[in-house]
Amino acid sequence: MHFQADNTALISGIRLVERAVSTSNTVQILSGILLEADKNSLTLTANDLEISVQTKVECTTFVPGSAVLDGKLLAALVRKLPQGNVIFEKRDSQVIISAGTTEFTLNEVIGDEFPAPPKCGRKVFSLTDYELNKLAQSTLFCVSTDENRPIFQGVLIEVANGGLNFVATDSNRLAFAKSAVSFVAPGNMEFIVPGKSISELLKCLPMTETVIDAYYGDNQLAFHFEDTVFTTRLIEGKFPNYRPILYTNQEITLTVNRQQFLQAIERASVFDRKGSYPVVMQVTDGVLELGMQTELGRSIEQLNVEHSGANGQSAYSPRFIIEMLRSTDADQVTFKFEPGPRQALIKPADRDDHLYILMPIRI
Repeated sequence: MHFQADNTALISGIRLVERAVSTSNTVQILSGILLEADKNSLTLTANDLEISVQTKVECTTFVPGSAVLDGKLLAALVRKLPQGNVIFEKRDSQVIISAGTTEFTLNEVIGDEFPAPPKCGRKVFSLTDYELNKLAQSTLFCVSTDENRPIFQGVLIEVANGGLNFVATDSNRLAFAKSAVSFVAPGNMEFIVPGKSISELLKCLPMTETVIDAYYGDNQLAFHFEDTVFTTRLIEGKFPNYRPILYTNQEITLTVNRQQFLQAIERASVFDRKGSYPVVMQVTDGVLELGMQTELGRSIEQLNVEHSGANGQSAYSPRFIIEMLRSTDADQVTFKFEPGPRQALIKPADRDDHLYILMPIRI
């Protein structure tokens, strides 16, 4: 293997694939990045068996070939090289990397055969990077961290009714987002994607209105965009039926400016250093009072709101409300709730493409 590539392009490619470099010492080959030079194209691949990232970089190939190099070391060294062309030349079980007057010698990672990216051949949906980012950001914050409930550690992606739905829950709250995208395959399909995988995918997106094509195969979902393929394993199991709780009638309906609501909740939560106190909401004839009392003191604030239905009081986790309000771009939000154990609903006031279900806290 002998090739030359521009350092800026090389850094960009390595930055993408190093997200799939394994940090575990269990299987040594998974700590590497596979470099394959052929026909003036360099293919970079990393695979930790949870996610796989493969991308292509333009290069001048003198001798086709391949090598597996330590991913973290390669990334650190290339970032330190001067701007311009970088030359890679394989000699026996070592790769010489040179740029200008600088030269490094890296030993190949020796071990089992480097795992190829999973094959996913069935196209299931297409959308832009902006659409994917919005759907993910509208739901990811509800993914559970409980390792004993792996289903809740993922985001449900539904192909249904000619559209795309993202759903996440930790059993105390649930976020639902939908979008009419450019293509979905016929029929209904469900995929539970690990939340960590989606978070890494978002970091790879170019955010240039690039179209992303998603393909399914062998319990894997592959996202194709530009010269990159990001593949993730799926979580096996059945996501709970969430639909009965989405559209229910609560006794109290408020419409409030999102920023004012958010800032009022944030001010109240200053008193909650432990993250264990609820914010108490009392609405009376168009006035919403937000209150919190802890060992540090007490906060009370009133907001004028559009109000229909009964007067009443309930309490919620301030963090849960803040995370939802930060995830939407709506100017006005509708908040539906009632006293007692029933769930509340928060959504943009003028549309139903982002719904947030929240369980109350008993006081």
